[in-house]
Amino acid sequence: MKSQRKHELRANELADAINLAVQRAKPHARTIGYVAAAAVALVVILFVLPAILGRAAPEHSASAAYAAAQASGAADPLREFLQTYPKSPAVPAARLLLADRELVEVVRGASAAKGEDAKAKAAALLADAKEQYGQVAESDPALEPLARVGLALVTVQEGDVEKGRAALHEVIATWPLSIGAEKAKANFDALAGYKPVEFTNEPVEPPEEQKPEAKPAEQKPAEVKPAEQKPAETPAAPPAAPAPKG
Repeated sequence: MKSQRKHELRANELADAINLAVQRAKPHARTIGYVAAAAVALVVILFVLPAILGRAAPEHSASAAYAAAQASGAADPLREFLQTYPKSPAVPAARLLLADRELVEVVRGASAAKGEDAKAKAAALLADAKEQYGQVAESDPALEPLARVGLALVTVQEGDVEKGRAALHEVIATWPLSIGAEKAKANFDALAGYKPVEFTNEPVEPPEEQKPEAKPAEQKPAEVKPAEQKPAETPAAPPAAPAPKG
């Protein structure tokens, strides 16, 4: 009983102390509110805001980096983007664009730069393009049709034109309403009779200028001379009848 009584007395003392503190604080309520608001703002500035910016900044930087790489028109900025931001949502699109640019470089023969092995560089570019297309086809259903078109064109450049055209036809049949199908149709007809680019380390000679063929001289139609008209022959007089005998 004594312990319970002591507990009640302490509780009452605590309540009285809190009540007294509230009464004393009432005249300074506005000042205390300002101080509390300032403390909350300080916590937000020092801890909450940096955490939010820290999470948002990488994604913003990734978007800006991809936009710059896309606008550059070159392959190297895309490679740098993929190395720097491997988890960005833009990675599949960047892989597809990189593979497209590598394939264009192979077809145009831009790898025949002086002092480089053109065949080795072309093979490396083609292999990397094939890998990039394959990863996009396996990881992004929305971009798969375009990636399959790229793989078909790689197959063509590897030397198997008929297999590449068959792959393009498969894209058209599987995704008939996609952008990939439109691209496949455009390449399907263009590949009829196409031969893959052959690479060489020899300098490319410009094609010989073809001189325009000389036009044959225009022949004037032969003048038709009017037929000579001979004078009509006078018919011979009939022989005279013999005179009757007396």
